[in-house]
Amino acid sequence: MLSEAKRYNVLACGRRWGKTTLLEDLAVNAAIDGKRVGWFAPNYALLDEAYGRIRKTLDDVVTTAAQSPHPRLELVTRGAVEFWTLEDPYKPARGRAYHLVIVDEAAFAKRLEVAWEESIGPTLTDYQGGAWFASTPKGRNYFHRLWVRGQGEDPEWRSWQMPTSTNPYIAPEELDARRRTMTRAAYRQEYEAEFEDADGNVFRGQVLEDAFALSGPEEPQDGRRYVAGVDLARTQDFTDVRILDVTDEPGRLVYHDRWRGDTWAVTVDRVAGALERYRALARVDATGVGDPIVEALRRKWPRVEAVKFTTQVKSELVERLVVALEQGRLLLYDDERDVLKAELQAFRAETTPSGHVRYAAPEGLHDDAVMALALAVGGMSRAAPYQSLHVRSTRR
Repeated sequence: MLSEAKRYNVLACGRRWGKTTLLEDLAVNAAIDGKRVGWFAPNYALLDEAYGRIRKTLDDVVTTAAQSPHPRLELVTRGAVEFWTLEDPYKPARGRAYHLVIVDEAAFAKRLEVAWEESIGPTLTDYQGGAWFASTPKGRNYFHRLWVRGQGEDPEWRSWQMPTSTNPYIAPEELDARRRTMTRAAYRQEYEAEFEDADGNVFRGQVLEDAFALSGPEEPQDGRRYVAGVDLARTQDFTDVRILDVTDEPGRLVYHDRWRGDTWAVTVDRVAGALERYRALARVDATGVGDPIVEALRRKWPRVEAVKFTTQVKSELVERLVVALEQGRLLLYDDERDVLKAELQAFRAETTPSGHVRYAAPEGLHDDAVMALALAVGGMSRAAPYQSLHVRSTRR
C-alpha cells in the first residue's frame, strides 16, 4: 500500500485493522528524517492517546515535549510532531507549515471539510507536503467524498478500502462472533469498511418478505416459553402488545393486540389478561406513563419489567430486532387488522447533527408495533416455560 501512495491518501479500514499504528509509524519516521508533522484528531481523548505513544517511541531523541498551547514534540533531528484537535473553536494549525499532515479517525471529525480546506490543507503549501486521512467509515460524509476522490483520475489522490479480515492477527472466529451479534449494515461499516448510508429505512426488502411467513396467531401451549413486549399509549399513540413464542429458534409472533382511547384501568386489565393467558414475561415501555401504571400492571401480573427509553436504549432495542430479522431468528404474521408490516417498512434511521443515529417513525406515523416487538425480542433469552392454570393448580 505505501508503495502506491500519492501526495494525498485516504484509508478506509475496519476496526482493529491497525490504521493508527500505521499513521504513528509514518509520523515517527518523518520526524526522525527532520520533517515537520501535523497530527489531527476529532477530540482530545484520541489526541492524547496518539501523543503518549509517539512520545514514548521517540523518547531518546526528543528535546522538547510541550503541552501548551498545544501538544508538540521537537527532536534533535529538527523534526517535530504537533498535535491538534478538530474540536478547537479556532481553525487548527492555521499559519503552520508541515511536510506531512495526518488526520486520524477523519470520518468522525464534524468540521473536517472546513478544517481541511481553510486551515489544514494550506499548511502543506510551503513544503509541497502530503496528507493521510484514515478512519473507519461513518456514513457518506466528507471523509467518503475524499475517499471517492482517491478512486478517481486525480493523479495526486489515492484511496484504499481495507476490511478487518486483512489483518492477519485478528482471528476469523472473532469476526464470525461479531457478525452474529451485529446488524448487517453495522458489520459492513465497522468491519468491512464499507460506506453505509445511515439515513433511510431500517427494515428492508427481502428481510421483511422472509420474516412474514406465519399465517396468524397461535394459542398458548403447555411447556412453551413466551415473552411479551408492551408499548403503552400516551396522548395520541396506541397501546400495542406483542407476544412471542421463543421455545425454539426461530421465535414466532403468536399474539398481538392494539387499541387506544380506554382508561388506564381498562388498559391495565386488558394487558394483564393477555400476559396471564400466555404466562408471559413482559417488558413494558414505562417512559411516558411512569411507574404507577407499571406497578398497577404488576399487581395483576407480577412478571413485568419496566423499560425506560433513552436514545441509547431505543437504539439497542431496534438493532437487536434488526439482527433477529436479518439472521432469520424471528417469524411474523400480519393480517388486515394489524399495522406491523407497514410500521416496519416505514421505520427510519436519521443521523442527528451530533452524529448519532436516531430511530423513529416518519412524522405523523406511529412506531408502537415496532417498539412492542423490539421490547419482546429484548427478553427472548429469559422467558420461562408456560404452564396453564389447570396444570399449576394440580401440582400444588
